[in-house]
Amino acid sequence: MIEEKNEKIDKYFYTVYFIWGIWAQINNSVNVRIPFQSAISSIANVFMIVSMFFFLLFLLIESNFRVPIDKVICLVLFVFLILILTKNQSPLTFLATFSLIIVAGNFNFKNILKTYLRFTGLLLLLVISLYYLGKIPPAMIAGLNLRMRTSLGFSYYTYASQLLFYFTLAYGVYKNRTITYWELALLELANLFVFYSTNTRNPFTLSTFFVICIFINKLVKDKFFSLGLKPLKYIFIFIFPICFVSLVIITFYISADKFEEYNTLLSGRLWLNRLGIERWGIHVLGQKIAFNTFSNGVVSNNYDFIDSSYFQMLLVNGWLFFCIILILFTQVCREAVKQKKVFLSIALCLIAIHSMFDPQLLMPWYSPFCLLLGNTFAIRKLGNNL
Repeated sequence: MIEEKNEKIDKYFYTVYFIWGIWAQINNSVNVRIPFQSAISSIANVFMIVSMFFFLLFLLIESNFRVPIDKVICLVLFVFLILILTKNQSPLTFLATFSLIIVAGNFNFKNILKTYLRFTGLLLLLVISLYYLGKIPPAMIAGLNLRMRTSLGFSYYTYASQLLFYFTLAYGVYKNRTITYWELALLELANLFVFYSTNTRNPFTLSTFFVICIFINKLVKDKFFSLGLKPLKYIFIFIFPICFVSLVIITFYISADKFEEYNTLLSGRLWLNRLGIERWGIHVLGQKIAFNTFSNGVVSNNYDFIDSSYFQMLLVNGWLFFCIILILFTQVCREAVKQKKVFLSIALCLIAIHSMFDPQLLMPWYSPFCLLLGNTFAIRKLGNNL
């Protein structure tokens, strides 16, 4: 009876993630307006927050409230910090996101990946099909150089390629060594197709690299990668701090000529990092920032949106939150290496690199991998939950 009840709770968790995840993707990325969209979003976020509260209560009851005191203290302090930081955010979305992250560590990550793959795959197929049937308008934007850009019915700043990047990583990690050459070929064809409509380099390059890594690993029968090599092991473990430090160096500590070269290559992102730090500064608990982006489909003359997940976290949420997130991701990477999860380790490395220049790191409707942070706060003892 207890196992049957637990199974129902687990299924409900994945159902909640599916419903909230697909709505959040539609609301935040699809170029279509739906009646009462803002109200529906608020209802969806409240639904998530309330659901996660009851999940947490059930898990406490399930454990007979026998939770290590250090874990309780960490959880309480983290929740308190999240509540303080809602002042800098869209409060309901922020609370829904982190209530999901906190609770997710109590549920099987492979099933979380399966849920994510279902709603993301469904949305990608649906929106791209509707776009080519003329049912969803393309997000045409006149950039600073008056260049027109389409994004398969997705909004300018959230291309289909970003969703497909995380979908590719999630699919590879979910299938692991059972993935076939045909599946790899289909994933790469999908990335090529979306790259040709959207022309976004970062996610396409990283997705392709991931597919190539898996292909080579299959070709040499799992002997190509060895997490036992110490230098490689430490890179895998500390990839998030390494990427952040690397970004700081190329933003502030290289020659003017190199800076201009890299800044042009990265579509002005390095300059926007500098501008953000100079304009707003870094505070302990962050600050509320209203970024200037687009006006009537045209790039604002005062455009100042910071794409980097690292710099955006630092400015908006403050260095205390930023340091905690880096520590939590490092812990996840350490466990992945310890458990010899090769595909997951590579995926986390690519996410750390991707986050240097794109802002989706802590958005569970884009990335299911941020839900691994919840392992730190897990009440259930799932053992190997990577």
